[in-house]
Amino acid sequence: MYRPDVDGLRAVAVMAVIAGHAFEEWFPRGYLGVDVFFVISGFVITLSLVSRTSASFGAFFAAFSLRRIKRLLPAMLVCIGLTCAILLLIDSAPKASLRTGAAALFGVSNFSLYFQELDYFSPSIRYNSFTHTWSLGVEEQFYLLFPLLFWFAYKPSWTQDVPRFLFVILSLSVLSLLGFVVYQASAPMAAYYMMPLRFWELGIGVASAAILYHRPDMLQNAGRFLPAPILIAAMTMVFIVPLGGAFVGHILIVALTTALLFVGVKNEDQTRLLTNRPARYVGNISYSLYLWHWPFLAFGLLAPYSLWANPVVSICSAFLAAILSYHFVEQPFQRVKTPQPKLWHFAGAFASVLCVIALVAAGNSYRKSSGGSRIEAAMHPEFLALPGSGLPFNPTCVVDGRGRQLKPDTFENCTFAPLAREERTLWAMGDSHAGHLQGALLRLREDYGYGVHLVETPGKSFPVVEAGGFAPRLKLFQEVQRNWKPGDIVVLSRLYFSRTDPLSVRQTFGRWIEEVGLFADELERLGIGLLLVGPPPMFMFEDIRACVPDDELSCSIDRSRLEELTDVVHRDLSRLAGKHENAEFIDIFSKLCPPTSKVCSPNQDGYFLFRDRDHLNVEGAAQISQHLQTAIEALEK
Repeated sequence: MYRPDVDGLRAVAVMAVIAGHAFEEWFPRGYLGVDVFFVISGFVITLSLVSRTSASFGAFFAAFSLRRIKRLLPAMLVCIGLTCAILLLIDSAPKASLRTGAAALFGVSNFSLYFQELDYFSPSIRYNSFTHTWSLGVEEQFYLLFPLLFWFAYKPSWTQDVPRFLFVILSLSVLSLLGFVVYQASAPMAAYYMMPLRFWELGIGVASAAILYHRPDMLQNAGRFLPAPILIAAMTMVFIVPLGGAFVGHILIVALTTALLFVGVKNEDQTRLLTNRPARYVGNISYSLYLWHWPFLAFGLLAPYSLWANPVVSICSAFLAAILSYHFVEQPFQRVKTPQPKLWHFAGAFASVLCVIALVAAGNSYRKSSGGSRIEAAMHPEFLALPGSGLPFNPTCVVDGRGRQLKPDTFENCTFAPLAREERTLWAMGDSHAGHLQGALLRLREDYGYGVHLVETPGKSFPVVEAGGFAPRLKLFQEVQRNWKPGDIVVLSRLYFSRTDPLSVRQTFGRWIEEVGLFADELERLGIGLLLVGPPPMFMFEDIRACVPDDELSCSIDRSRLEELTDVVHRDLSRLAGKHENAEFIDIFSKLCPPTSKVCSPNQDGYFLFRDRDHLNVEGAAQISQHLQTAIEALEK
C-alpha cells in the first residue's frame, strides 16, 4: 500500500539530519530526523507484511530478510568500500572509522560505537566516517526481532489478531520508552545507541500501521483538527528550537510523525508539501543520501584544504553520490529476482566478510608501505602494553561496567610487584585521568623499581562521588586494601574541568575534596602516602588530527584562559596536602604549560603529548614522571 506522503516524510527526515550535521548552530536538533526514520521504518515494514502469507515461520523469515538484504546491503557495501578507499588516502588515523565500517556491514555499528566509548555528541565523533550507521544497526537488529513478534502475535498464516498484536507491541514500546527516559540520565550513550531503548519509536510506527490497515476510516477526519501544514511547521520548529529535557524532543518528534501518518490517510490535499515530485524524489534517494552525507562531511574535516571543507560542497557531493547509488545500485538490485533466498543470504554474508578482510588488508598495507602521514608519525601510543603479559591496557585495565567489565583476573593483570623487594607500590585509582598516567607510572617502575597498580574506571573518580556509586571500583579497592602495606603510595587523579565551553570546575569537585580528606586521614593512620595529581591543560580542539604537529600554536589555548580555573583546583589540592604529612600535591599543569609561555600547546618539538583535548599519551605522561618522583622523594623526608 504505497503512501506518497511517506516518501515526503523521508525527505523531511533526511534533510533535517543533513542540516543538523552540516549546520548544527542553525539546526541543533536536526539529529531528531533519525527518530522520524525509525517511526517510518516500523510503519512501512508492518504494511509490507500484513498482506503476506507463508506456510511456515522459516519461509516467512527467509523472505523477509531477503527483502531487507536486497534493500540495504548493496548500497552500504559500495558506500563503505569507496569511503574506506578515500580514508586510506586522507585519514592519518583511520582505525576507528574502519572498525565502525566493518561493524556496520553486520548491523552492529551501534554496539561498536558504544563499546569504543564514542559519544555521538562529542566533537571528535565527526572524524569517524561511519558514525551515522549506528541507526542502521538499530533498524537491522529490530528486523531480527520484529518477524518473531509479528508471526506469533499476529499469525498471518491463519488469524489476524490485531488487539493481541497491538497489546504486545505497545507494551514493549512503553517499557522501551521508560528505559529510554531513565537511561537518558544515567547512561545517555546506551539510550542513544541501543535498539531495546529505541524500540518504542519503531513500535509506534508498527502500531500506527496495524491500526490504519484494519481501520482506515478510524481517523479520516483527523486533518480537521491537526492540519498537516501545522504539523510540518511544528516538526520544523522542534528541529530548530531546543525544548525541555534531553528526551522531550524525541517524544515530540515521534508524536508529530505519528500524527502526520494518520492525517495522510484521507487528507491528500493537505499533504501536498510532502507529496510533490521533488519531495518524493528526495524521499526515494533518502537511504543512499543518508549513507553518503556523513562521509563527505568527514572528508572535509580530514582534508581541511580540499573543496569538501566547504559543507555546501560536501552536501552537493553527497547528493550526486546518492543519485548515482539509487539509480545504479539500489534500483538494479531491488529488481533482481531469485528463486533461491538462501543463495542471497550466503552472498550477502560472503560479500560482507570479503569487504572486512579487504579493509583490514588495505589498512595494514597502507601503514606498512607509507609509514603513515606526518600527523600519524607525530602521534605516540595512548598506552603501553602491560609488563610481562604484553596485554593491551585498554580493555584489560579499563572497567566501565558495560563493555569492559570487571573480571576475576583484572586485579592480577593490572598489578605489578616491585622489581626490588624493599620498594614500595604505587596504587593509582580513578577515572580516565588516572589511566592517562600509565606511561609515567611504568617509567617510574622501570627507573626506580616501584610496584604499580592501575585500573581506570572511566567517568568514575576515586573516591567515587558520582550518583549511584560504582560497585566494580569498590571491589577493586577492597582488593587493594588487602594488598597494600605501610610505605606504599596511593596516586589519585581525576577530571577536574567540564568539557564544555566556557570551561568550569566540575560540580563534584567540592564533594570529592571532602572525601579525599577523610581518605587521607585513613591512609595516614596506616602509614601510606598520598599523591594528588593536578589537572593537565584542557584544550578546545575537536580531534588531534585537526592539529599541525610542527606548529606549536596550532590547537593551542591561551594560558590565561586556564589559569583561573587551574588556580582554584591547585589551591584546594595544596590546602588538603598541607593538612596531612603523608600527602603531596603535584602540579603537572606548570610542567606541560610553563608560566613563561603565553599559550598551552598539545605538541612539543613536532610530537604530540596529548591523545585528545585533555588526556596525555605515553610521551606526555613520561614528561611528568620526574614530577611524580620528586613528590615521592618529598614523602620520604
